[in-house]
Amino acid sequence: MPPRNQPRLGDLELHIMNALWERGPSTVREVLEALPLRPRPAYTTVLTMMRIMQDKGYLTRSEKARAHVYQARLSEQPIKRGLLRKLVHGVFRGSTEAVLVGLLREEKLSREELGRVRELIEEMEREETR
Repeated sequence: MPPRNQPRLGDLELHIMNALWERGPSTVREVLEALPLRPRPAYTTVLTMMRIMQDKGYLTRSEKARAHVYQARLSEQPIKRGLLRKLVHGVFRGSTEAVLVGLLREEKLSREELGRVRELIEEMEREETR
């Protein structure tokens, strides 16, 4: 399960964090344009959410040429590790195998992605025999 002190991000919060992790410091408009959601939420919805996230300590805000620029304060990898643990333990009853099998069956992976998965498995097997 995720550590108790790890923030629990809602869907829109997670989309905003992903946009900021990918883009770096951004205005509300830039984050809005980077959101994969369709239809896109209203500008004011994203602005309000980003202000709330700043109040929670998830984002910082600075001013640049009269525009407010937001930046993520939360680190991407710890958040994603926690979400993955929550998925494994909460949805798949602790079975990492079930998660992997489910992903491989439900998601269409490209040849390149399958190759990277094979390489990772081989690397893990080599490490196990050391």
